[in-house]
Amino acid sequence: MNKILATVILAALLPAPAGAADMPDAAEIAGKLAAPPAAGLTRSFQPRSADGRGISMTAAAPEAPPAIDLSIGFEFNSAELTPDGRILVGNLGRALKDPRLAQGRFRLEGHTDAKGGEQYNQALSERRAEAVRRELVVTHAADPGRLDAVGLGKGQLLDPANPESGVNRRVRVVNLGER
Repeated sequence: MNKILATVILAALLPAPAGAADMPDAAEIAGKLAAPPAAGLTRSFQPRSADGRGISMTAAAPEAPPAIDLSIGFEFNSAELTPDGRILVGNLGRALKDPRLAQGRFRLEGHTDAKGGEQYNQALSERRAEAVRRELVVTHAADPGRLDAVGLGKGQLLDPANPESGVNRRVRVVNLGER
């Protein structure tokens, strides 16, 4: 009994290990990827114009498409998903079935850090984006026509001030809108 109590107290005091608890779940991913209301014309009040009117119609500035950066785990120098990577891709697979996303198309962008050569990182990012796409299609029954996989190598670092940081190694999922 004392051993069990000590284990429970110790577990409560220690920080949670990295892994599934730190990952966004399907609902969080779906919320980030759900398209905002379409931008249209907005009214703006201006000082009186030459014709005496004080209202003009202007087009709203286009917003960036909804997207989320996922730190999907891969084996070192490989496109093989880690166990945690598979869990996170599973969360993405469930998110893609959310009614708000069910008719959408998505781009899976593979990114690397700045370690290694340009060509190597480009090829690795392509293989990793395709590995996520394949996992979504094969394991989670995602429609392959809804998913584009592209590799962007080390060209769009998430943290340019720290080019070799692990935060730069990711798969960005971008909502391309309805098909």
